[in-house]
Amino acid sequence: MPTFVTRPLDPRQIDQAYALMRPFYPELTVERWRDHALALLSPGSRGGIVTVQLDHRYMHGLFSYLMVPDLDHRLGLQVDVFVALDLFDREGAADALLAEMDRIALRYGCDAIHITLPDSQVKAHPSLARFRALGHMPEGRRLCKHMTAEAAVPA
Repeated sequence: MPTFVTRPLDPRQIDQAYALMRPFYPELTVERWRDHALALLSPGSRGGIVTVQLDHRYMHGLFSYLMVPDLDHRLGLQVDVFVALDLFDREGAADALLAEMDRIALRYGCDAIHITLPDSQVKAHPSLARFRALGHMPEGRRLCKHMTAEAAVPA
């Protein structure tokens, strides 16, 4: 069986990576994805995007990350996107991404890895069992308030 290889996302592959995102983020526009990817890939960013590929360089998954100060863990590797899609070896693609996530966290001295999945994916995410098998356990639930004019705090 071919071996999965992880690589940083090449900016020329941003649109190709968008195709991976669509099944998991159906409301995501290509423009929003481009803005997100370019921000993480820009010089000085404390984050990035890692892909998993086979020899033919076709992407079978990716994750995006940002290193953030963390009260409980000093420095955390925050993963907000995790996608692994392979028709024949989804676990292999997920395992390669998770191993690279560990390497990045260790390389930069992160004390924890936090993976955030949208509510729509929490129970159905195909890699959830892999996360747990490799030591990723729930620590709480992330809440979000959308800051729009309608969400302003009443006076």
